Amino acid sequence: MSQGHEPTTLLNALDQRLGAAAAALAIPVSDEREPSTEPGSAAGTLLPLLIGACRRAAGTDVSWLVMTAIAGAFPRPEEVRTFRRQLELRPDHELCAALLADAVEHPVRGRLDLEMDVYPGGVVVNVDFCARHDIHTGIHRVVRETLPRWRAAHSIVATANIDEYSALRTLAPRELNRVFAFGVDDTVDPAEERAYRARLVVPWRGVLVIPEIPDPAFSPYLAALAEFSGTEVAVIGYDMIPVISADLRPHVDAVRFGIYLTVVKHAARVAGISISATTEFSGFAHAVTAQGLPGPAVLEVLLPGDVPPPLARSAPGERSKRPRILCVGSHEPHKNHPTVLHAAERLWRSGLDFELEFIGGPGWRSDEFLSSIARARRRGRPVRNRGRVVDDELWQAYRDASFTVFLSVHEGFGLPVVESLGCGTPVVTGDYGSLSEIADGGGCLAVDPRDDDAVTGAIRTLLTEPATLGRLREEAIRRPVRRWDEYATELWDVLAVRGGAT
Repeated sequence: MSQGHEPTTLLNALDQRLGAAAAALAIPVSDEREPSTEPGSAAGTLLPLLIGACRRAAGTDVSWLVMTAIAGAFPRPEEVRTFRRQLELRPDHELCAALLADAVEHPVRGRLDLEMDVYPGGVVVNVDFCARHDIHTGIHRVVRETLPRWRAAHSIVATANIDEYSALRTLAPRELNRVFAFGVDDTVDPAEERAYRARLVVPWRGVLVIPEIPDPAFSPYLAALAEFSGTEVAVIGYDMIPVISADLRPHVDAVRFGIYLTVVKHAARVAGISISATTEFSGFAHAVTAQGLPGPAVLEVLLPGDVPPPLARSAPGERSKRPRILCVGSHEPHKNHPTVLHAAERLWRSGLDFELEFIGGPGWRSDEFLSSIARARRRGRPVRNRGRVVDDELWQAYRDASFTVFLSVHEGFGLPVVESLGCGTPVVTGDYGSLSEIADGGGCLAVDPRDDDAVTGAIRTLLTEPATLGRLREEAIRRPVRRWDEYATELWDVLAVRGGAT
């Protein structure tokens, strides 16, 4: 018995998985005798045929598929290499016995009780984090805006990970809502939820799109999939902050991101979200040629900046009589919030009257930021931290602000900048990297985010020069808006079309 399941359940699941692999390989099963319904009998017939197919195959994709079917999990790179060597050295009966014994002896690696579906030539998308969690910030917004548009126009299979993080599975009803109807429909039929039974999803000779940063535990299995399965792996390249600006992130982030890069180096394509991010990933793609690898093709697919229309105000007089400055972003060192607070304190001491509002969730070392907010409030400063808010509150906050400040010292894109501009609200932002790319389109004052005097001066300008603020507001309103529909279409063409982006 394994994983708490009866042997009959495990044998029936093994029969089905091997049958699915045989069907994908178009292996004819000819047996004049009446097929047995005894659990495991199909496996006894199919496994030697599948091993034979592995021996005949010129590449590794057949071996990868067969190993997945046996173990109920994707193999890791070293397991594929070992199996390929054993194909040369061991007879069929020994190899079959060894594979089955390994699966049974290491059941926690996969799900021996689950059946599987193979998707030859299909597009599979892994959205594990968005499916499991209600957090809705930058990356999650990209996923939840893109996936519904893809599903409306194309055939895709959205997946999460099994809890062992060694294979993909179908989404449960509540997870489907989180990905495809987030903030729109959170109702789930309890009967459907109870009836849900996961099935393994196996991309093969198709495309696996990874629009999130995968859990490090899954990366070795993804790396083997990218290298050996015949499936093209395609990812969105958000940024390389954990390695390029490692001093601004917890050390574990660099380790986790390094593990992720073992997948990226075998990927077929990367869609960078800005020129800056594309440059970062292009540098990495070039670097892996030192390992004799071609590296992924890296193309820019610029994130959009459209926002929903304003809601009717629920009550008059909500806008403060004094200027309100908004700063959106998680409370972490690379977001550079201490610089904003310092500039605000200098301006308050100079006699300027304005409010400062932060929106964003906690992050690494957020305690320091929260302590600074508390000290400022004890001094009577009009500053508050609203934490995370729902989307409608966020859009209203952008529109209520006189201007926003986003001075991250390293950013893959800078979604709060384009969101603010999309609401017609000017921004004080950085003068290099992806933030400079956005600022060049108008509506912004761009300064060095590491220069206290420059930051203070830019904020002072927008507080004291109505003409400048008005000009930037007009520039923000006139900016052409890139829509999510455009982004989703272009991203599909770059990532999901097999052999694309070359």
